Amino acid sequence: MKKIFLPVAAICCSILFSCNNEAEKTATEAPAFSLDSAIAAIAASNATFGDGFATGDSTGFVSHYTSDACINPSNMPKMCGTAAITAFFKGGYAMGIRGAKITTAEVMGGKEGVIETGSYEMFADKGVSIDKGKFIVMWKEENGKWKMHRDVWNSDLPTATAK
Repeated sequence: MKKIFLPVAAICCSILFSCNNEAEKTATEAPAFSLDSAIAAIAASNATFGDGFATGDSTGFVSHYTSDACINPSNMPKMCGTAAITAFFKGGYAMGIRGAKITTAEVMGGKEGVIETGSYEMFADKGVSIDKGKFIVMWKEENGKWKMHRDVWNSDLPTATAK
């Protein structure tokens, strides 16, 4: 009986302690996902998104995107990575873009990613509207901040016809 009791007691103790360790692990895990917090972070990012165009600040503009982000502009090929997005920004600035207004229509998702849909308007000097359209953005957390990971937009303006 003693020969059986010690191994059974050891197994019971190890099961008991392993359950306790799991509870400790759960207590130290990241906080639960909050869609409201993600929405607030997205709204804050959108509020400053177009500011870089006013000053020519490509670093500030690109900081809204993840390091491996891809953008899909109207009538252009997909561009991925910080260098490509920086080049896109510089091209837009050279064309005269000086601001953008982002209006969110819907946000949904979870911890792995959040999808935002909405509309945009781009401006030249003196607030002259030069483009309006719609977008879909996939947001992802990077280093504790919600950033744009995939950005797709297209203009509501008619395309120019060939003559």
